Amino acid sequence: MCEQCEAEPSVLSKSARSRRKLWEVPSHLHCSVIGTCLSMDDLRKLTRKGGMRISDDATDYCVHSYFVREAGTETKLARMLHKMLDDKHAVDIKRFSAVASDAAAIEALWEKAMDNGRVAGAYWAVLSLRCAPSELVTSVYGQVHMLSHVLGGYNRNAIQRLAAAEKQVADLTRHRDAALSAKLELERAKEKRICELENELCRLRASGPSNISVTVDTRETVRLKERLARAEQRISAERERRRAAEARLEQLQLLDMDVPAERPGQSAETPAPAQRPVVDVAGQCVLYVGGRQALVPHIRSAIERRQGRLLHHDGGLEQAPKILETLVTQADMVFCPLDCISHSACLRVKRLCQRLDKPFMVLRTSGASSLVRALRSDEAGVPH
Repeated sequence: MCEQCEAEPSVLSKSARSRRKLWEVPSHLHCSVIGTCLSMDDLRKLTRKGGMRISDDATDYCVHSYFVREAGTETKLARMLHKMLDDKHAVDIKRFSAVASDAAAIEALWEKAMDNGRVAGAYWAVLSLRCAPSELVTSVYGQVHMLSHVLGGYNRNAIQRLAAAEKQVADLTRHRDAALSAKLELERAKEKRICELENELCRLRASGPSNISVTVDTRETVRLKERLARAEQRISAERERRRAAEARLEQLQLLDMDVPAERPGQSAETPAPAQRPVVDVAGQCVLYVGGRQALVPHIRSAIERRQGRLLHHDGGLEQAPKILETLVTQADMVFCPLDCISHSACLRVKRLCQRLDKPFMVLRTSGASSLVRALRSDEAGVPH
């Protein structure tokens, strides 16, 4: 235990919660702090805010290295870095500061954060605590360092699977286009032959029935009907193949959304959670408010594939709005599609989530694919 933790109780209550400034954190930890706890968008925003200009050919690594160097000295830029870290991870800092005098409680909170995937905020909160035991700091740093290696290997495998999935999608798309072209060609041929027969029928009717050989006409009609029947069978088979191809294409598109793509220039030493955080629903209860009733089984399947549990409320169409509060209380996170819910119902859910401190995400559209994109936290889900 550190000397500060062995101080008098009156002193401990005041100083145990004090925190280090970024430049007071050991310099060998600055790289992992900036790489884990801040994204490249955060760093580039900070350069603009500080009045600095980045050259057009500057790589993400160059920007990252520059901020790592600046973090070791108390400068204007280092103070801005420290403030951004504190503002971004205020919730985790408050949680860890409340137990700053208890090393066992700090370690327990860290383990819980690792299990829940909230690594970035917890990492900064632990390293910035003055009273955090050095053994714990070393252990936390080691876990984050190894996590970066594990995620780097996972990203390489994910890229290979994504390439294979994209090839399958291209093949299926090509087969679908060929089937559609064949279907259109058959339909055009059928329409052309029908027009020819209608014209022939009109001509025969106009010429009168006296000298017309109905035997030839009857044989031709039977033959054409047989051809039409065969053509319709082929069209029906092509439609079935098209539906199967489209279903397979949708499945592969969902698979594509499940695979996290690695950003260009992302280092294997930099933990992915800070770059593209993933909403982990494993063991969580997810509430989905609104949407189309026919899509609920697909949404439930998407959640259960990730070991989550789904609760659904139709937003007040048939289910009573008053049970929303009970459902929000039971849920660990809430999703709400904008295209299939009333404005008042969406605001009601949002206020409930704010009051009960539940994560609330707005989806641009309903459906399983939109939810999968939100779980990847790229452009679809908008947390509130």
